[in-house]
Amino acid sequence: MSKKIVEYKDLIAFHPGQYVGELIEDYNVTQKEFAERLGVSAKTVSKLVNAEESISKETAHKLAKLSGVSMQTWLNLQNAYDVKVAEIVEQKELEEGSEKEICEMIDFKYFKAEGYVPDKRYTLKEKIVELRKILGVASLDKFSSFNNQVSYRNTREFTTKSIVNSNIMLELASKKARDITTTKLNRRKLERNLPALRKLTRQDPEVFPQRLYDILLDCGVVLVGLPALPNANLNGATKKFGNGSALLLLTDRNKASDIFWFSLFHEIGHILENEFSSDDGNCKSYRHSEERADQFAKDFLIRPEDYQVFVEQGNFDKSDILEFAEEIDIHPSVVLGRLQNEGILSFDRYRELKENYYFVS
Repeated sequence: MSKKIVEYKDLIAFHPGQYVGELIEDYNVTQKEFAERLGVSAKTVSKLVNAEESISKETAHKLAKLSGVSMQTWLNLQNAYDVKVAEIVEQKELEEGSEKEICEMIDFKYFKAEGYVPDKRYTLKEKIVELRKILGVASLDKFSSFNNQVSYRNTREFTTKSIVNSNIMLELASKKARDITTTKLNRRKLERNLPALRKLTRQDPEVFPQRLYDILLDCGVVLVGLPALPNANLNGATKKFGNGSALLLLTDRNKASDIFWFSLFHEIGHILENEFSSDDGNCKSYRHSEERADQFAKDFLIRPEDYQVFVEQGNFDKSDILEFAEEIDIHPSVVLGRLQNEGILSFDRYRELKENYYFVS
């Protein structure tokens, strides 16, 4: 693509060096002779004529004195060229660049349903433009790489599509949370509040969310609940902000009550260990970190010694689960979910003990 005339489809940009070239022809002189008239080097004139250099204020001033065309006109010609070239680059990127592939991985209906954009038809180019604005980035390419500065609770292996959508969910949550508090994360305070957080499992889902939010915020943790973005495969994530506060994201993906509480305490486990980083799941340290957070959630929700006694008794009727949950002061779905995940009960048993939470902040 020639720099003098840059074209893409119906867009065209003319470098002002073309007009300098016409002046040289009008004077019927060589570039070297013109350079002497203009008071610049021959190299500068050559670069201008070949669109290899922009017209500076100094050169525009000299051109104005030589040609009688105002300095501002020469600068406007340069600016018009620069703007048009940027427009051409943008248009080409929208139609041919990697953002097109990334955008096609994202379910744009989510953003219409959640009120980020008006509910109407969008071209692919319009979707890219809107997503950039919503997410505050110059390019969607930012979301194609795994974010190692975040701890993710993902339900499956990471793929390019799940990485893109998980990163987008994290960005949406970060936008909600980043200016909520200047309180720095206080892990000791959070640890002291663990019993109060556990007691919330027994409270009505219409009541506990605000109390949960307040307790965590007082400890420097901003809790954000978001509807799950398709293909993110994300239950939760944690992130440390620059001001020292922390984000705890929970999505409503599979948010039966047992999964909600397990995901919450899993993420709290990461925060207490000051674990705010991940990889794509292929690293031993990452797997160990996830196993440690899982174990923390298991043991805190149901003490190992209590669970062992209950399992050894071997009675797993609905009434037994309810009685045990009452004894240890926990939501019965937490007991049921533990039994199901360990293969003691099938997942179709006692579904009525589970509640479905819609936790969106």
